[in-house]
Amino acid sequence: MILDCSSKTLFEIEKEGIISKLTDELQKKQPDENVIAKILGKLGDSELLITFKYLEATGNSDGENYIKQVYAKRRKSANYGSTFADETFYKVDATALDILPPYSFIIEFGFTLEKPYISKGDENFMIIENSIKREKILGCPYILGSTWKGCLRSALWHEGMKEDDEQITRIFGNERHKNESFRQGRLHFFPSFFDRVDYEIINPHDRKTRTGTVPILIESIPSSANSKFSLLYVPFDLTGKKEEESMRQMLEDLKLIVEGIKAMFTVYGFGAKTSSGYGIARNIVKNGKVYTDMSTKIKEENEAIELPENFRKYLNENGTVKSELVDNTTGTLLSNKKFQKKKTEHGFQSGNEFSQFKRWYEENGESYMNSLSVKDSSHNVGEFTSFAELIDLTKVIADMNAQPNTAGGNPDE
Repeated sequence: MILDCSSKTLFEIEKEGIISKLTDELQKKQPDENVIAKILGKLGDSELLITFKYLEATGNSDGENYIKQVYAKRRKSANYGSTFADETFYKVDATALDILPPYSFIIEFGFTLEKPYISKGDENFMIIENSIKREKILGCPYILGSTWKGCLRSALWHEGMKEDDEQITRIFGNERHKNESFRQGRLHFFPSFFDRVDYEIINPHDRKTRTGTVPILIESIPSSANSKFSLLYVPFDLTGKKEEESMRQMLEDLKLIVEGIKAMFTVYGFGAKTSSGYGIARNIVKNGKVYTDMSTKIKEENEAIELPENFRKYLNENGTVKSELVDNTTGTLLSNKKFQKKKTEHGFQSGNEFSQFKRWYEENGESYMNSLSVKDSSHNVGEFTSFAELIDLTKVIADMNAQPNTAGGNPDE
């Protein structure tokens, strides 16, 4: 908990009679919860914590429980300002691919929890012992990038990948050992922030009597909560290697990573108590994008479908055919006969050249327009709305780059 430096001290709280009023009410045979809530309502969060620690030190467990209830109710209705955290810390700029090594990629999407998420906070000075992990400056609940890394690696292990597998090592890196050289991984994860919390009550049962003992209050992120996930893949160790090998490794890693992401979010979960079903997300995602470094592929496409200079006069800047050369009835290019009637009117000359252009455009028109839409960018963007679509998208990317490029010519030549 972030303490408010302007909050009252324990001495000041006692001086106002809050401690005595609280203990007097707690000593009654039937304490009035409304009266206790009214007394504690005069305290801020930091003052609640100070009072809680006082009651804890004096062994007043009933008082501790009432403070926990008031604090939990207050925290459930609080907004933690994760929007500001997203804007401050969550900045995934796809233009970074322009300066990163070739074959880098970014995956990002918004997700919704299907089941609550639980983690272990690292603060000891808390009212709720089992608190969620929070960002130290803003105090909002979040998932560390290192947590995502561990959960994804664990999901792939459950899927059958071995810890010492060469591909796992190059993606995630390894630990420093005396007898093994350290290797940094290619994946970098960004934190995910949430704007609200909830509380789970777990009641451990005695093994002999099979009855509940003492209910445990656990802070959690509730189901239906939203956040964002993103990772960056940088194959820094492929610099200087052959393009074919670099592309092969990137496509292999992309396939494995997205399969692991789907398994982590929808099957195995992330965070604590995943074996009990916590930390599962819905299959549908928001604003899913894969930014891939495709500069080499685009360059090859542009060279293969280069527009002959004498055909340029028939096209608009965006690659579409000029309207006067399109038959309004059929929506196709003019027949040679109709072109002969219009060529002088619109300043065109050779009918033979137009026939050659028609053949070229029928074979290459669509590819040429597509190349125009990407030629000014060194990265492509693929979109998806579910984890299943993410898997399909990576297959398309792999197929696009595995097939030989035949645009602009006969594939049999």
